[in-house]
Amino acid sequence: MPGSFVFINTNPISNMVLSMGVTTADYVNGLEQLPENIVLLQDDENSANGYNSHSRFNLVSGANEVRHYLLAKSTDPKKFIDFNDVDGLNSLMASEIAELLYLTHMGTPMNRPFSSKLLNQYIYLEQGDGTVRSYYRRFSAFNHVLEISIKRNLRDSHNSRRVFLRPLAIKDIDRPILLDLITKGNDGLFILFDALNERRKIYRIPLLAPKDPDQAAMILRTQSITENAEIIGNLMYNIQTSQWDLEWTHKN
Repeated sequence: MPGSFVFINTNPISNMVLSMGVTTADYVNGLEQLPENIVLLQDDENSANGYNSHSRFNLVSGANEVRHYLLAKSTDPKKFIDFNDVDGLNSLMASEIAELLYLTHMGTPMNRPFSSKLLNQYIYLEQGDGTVRSYYRRFSAFNHVLEISIKRNLRDSHNSRRVFLRPLAIKDIDRPILLDLITKGNDGLFILFDALNERRKIYRIPLLAPKDPDQAAMILRTQSITENAEIIGNLMYNIQTSQWDLEWTHKN
């Protein structure tokens, strides 16, 4: 049972990514620009620095404050949607406010995830099972978030094996490799860092796909990855040449 992994299930049609192992720090460091204003869908009064009387939602305003909210430790799931300005919030009809409440409760939009009034770029929903459901108006914004997560996990794995050596400086992942991983994530993809191995200065990180994509939720809940997913390839990083590569052993 791996203790360090990233799981992604990508849906470019709905601009959604279901993930586990991608942290809020990966999100903060991976987005080109953090939102300036967010609605706290969980209505977390203690984390808020503003309140909208029309929608009766608590708010966080200011990029630094949003960063602090995301990075702060909390026992409650973080759930938010960003918005452009207060006028957009004040123009929401009762049915549109109800849609935000549905989004909070069900963890998925009732209709489209992007509001013409809020002009939101993102939706971020931590689930009770440890997964995160996130939406990106520009779906490619997830590319760098995934890259940051992979590099962080590889660096942590490297450092845990080589206590007395210098930290590993990791080159950015080539865009075609990222796109290939995200495409493979359409049916679910596990990136197992605890199962990586090194040979001739090359790290090989196993890539697994669920044997039954419909069982992904069960696999995540029980952490039974190696029992219910099959190896389809390896993500490789050459320590000497700082080169990334992919090899697929099984065609999905």
